[in-house]
Amino acid sequence: MMKQIGISVEHYTPILIVGTGISGLTAAYYLSKNNIKYTIVTKKNAPKQSNSFLSAANTRVPSENEINNIINLTIDKCGADRSVIEALYRNSNIIINFFEELGIPYEKTSFGIMPECLIKSHGGKKLINCLLQHIEQPMCNKILIHLEKYDQGIIAIFYDTQSDQFIRIFTNYLVLATGGYAGQFCFNDNSPGSTGETLILAKKIGARLKGMSTVMCHPWSIYNGRQILLGGVVSLSQGKIIDEDGVQLLKDKYICDAIARDDYHEMIDEILKFQLECIKQKKDMYLDMSHADENVLNEKFKKYGFSPKVVKNKRIKITPTMHYSSGGIEINANAEAINLNRVFATGEAQFNGDLGIGRIPGQAFASGIVFGKLIADKIAKEGVFNTHYQTSFKDPPETMQLYSKENNDFPIEEFQKKLSTLMMDLIASNPPVVSLSFLRKKIQESQNIILSRARGSGKRYEDILTLSFGYFVAMEIIEDLEAKSGLLSIQK
Repeated sequence: MMKQIGISVEHYTPILIVGTGISGLTAAYYLSKNNIKYTIVTKKNAPKQSNSFLSAANTRVPSENEINNIINLTIDKCGADRSVIEALYRNSNIIINFFEELGIPYEKTSFGIMPECLIKSHGGKKLINCLLQHIEQPMCNKILIHLEKYDQGIIAIFYDTQSDQFIRIFTNYLVLATGGYAGQFCFNDNSPGSTGETLILAKKIGARLKGMSTVMCHPWSIYNGRQILLGGVVSLSQGKIIDEDGVQLLKDKYICDAIARDDYHEMIDEILKFQLECIKQKKDMYLDMSHADENVLNEKFKKYGFSPKVVKNKRIKITPTMHYSSGGIEINANAEAINLNRVFATGEAQFNGDLGIGRIPGQAFASGIVFGKLIADKIAKEGVFNTHYQTSFKDPPETMQLYSKENNDFPIEEFQKKLSTLMMDLIASNPPVVSLSFLRKKIQESQNIILSRARGSGKRYEDILTLSFGYFVAMEIIEDLEAKSGLLSIQK
C-alpha cells in the first residue's frame, strides 16, 4: 500500500518540530541545551524564511508591577485564556535570560525589549541567525500534508518539493510552530508559508480550534501591504493622516497625539476601524510628512531600514495589511493541545484570543520564547520515548489524491484570488447568517472541484495544497463567526 501511493522515506525521531520561526527555534535551542535529540523541519527552502525573520522582534516584557495589568488587559480586551496568559507573563523573566544567554544586546522599547541593531527592523534577523548557530540543522522543503495519532505518538507525512518525494516520520512528541494563516490573504506582510495547513491537520486528529475569525490588520503598511512602517517613522507624521487632496481624515485628537508619541499600540482597534471606514468610502490614506525635518526623516528611514523613496510629495501612502491571525489551536498552560497528549502548539499556531485583534503588540515574540522553553522543559522532565510504531496507513490521505506527475490546466491562481477576496469579506463585513450558509455551500463546491480536477507535482502541487487548505481555513472562519453570533449551537 505505501509503495503504491509513493512513500519514499520513513524514519523515527523522538521529537518533531515543524516550523523555524522564533517559537520552533527556541524549543530546539532549549532541547539542544538538554542534549535531547529532535528533528526540526520547514516547508521553506531555507530556515530563515519565516515571519520571525522579517520582524523587528519587539518583545513584550512587563515589569513586575505591570504583570497583573497586562494579564487582565489581554484577557478583557483580547479574549485570551487566563491560564495560558498567566503562564506567559508570569514566566516572562525567561525572555531576558534568553537574550543574555545568546549574548544578544537589547534596548528598551515602549512595552518591552528588542535586539540592538543598527537597522531597527532587523531585530528578527539577528535573533534567528543567532539561534540557527545553536541548534540541529533544519530539514527544508518539507510540506506537512497529513497527521495520524496513535497511542505511542504521531505519524506525520511530508512532501519534499525538492526531491519530489513523500516522507513519513513517526515521533513521540510533536511541536507545531508553523505560524498562522495570514498568508492566505492577498494583502499581507507574512512569509508565504503562513497558510494554516497545520491547524486544519491538527483538528483532524482531535485538536480544538478557536477564534479563527480573529485577525489583526496592521495600519501602517507600504508597498501594497508587503512592508510595515515602525512607529518611530510613523510618529513623524504627528498623527496627521490625510487624503489625496491633503484633507485631514483622522479627527480624533487623542489618537493623533498617541501616534505622535509612538504610544498608540493599545489603540490599534480604533485606528483600524477608522481606516476600514476610509476604505469603504474609497479614500486613499497618506501619512502627512510635510512638517517633518527632511534630515530627521531621512535619518529615521536609514535607522529603521526603509527607503526614503516611499515618501512622495512629502507624504507616504499607507494601507492596512493582514499582519497576523489570532485564531488557532487551543492549548493549556504547558502549550499542549487540548485533547492531544504530547502534541504542542506554539507561536501563531496557538489560539491567542477572540476579541478585538486577539493579542496585544509584542506578545508574539514573548509567547514564542516563553512557550518554546516551557515545551522543552516539559519534554525533558517527562521523557516518554517509544520507537515502536505502525508501518501502514489507516487510510491513504486525501491530500495525496491531489498529486500527479502530469500537471493539468486547473486555474489555481484564479481560485486563489477568489478565495482571498471571500476571506477578506468574511473578516471585514461580518455577514449575516444567511450569507454564511450560502458561502459555506460555495466553499464546499470549490473543494469538490479541486479534489476532482486539480493535479500537479513540485511547486504546482504545493500551490494546490495551499488552495485546498485555504478553503478549510475559510470554513473555520465561518464556523467561528456562527459561534460568535450564538447560532452555531442552535443550528446543530
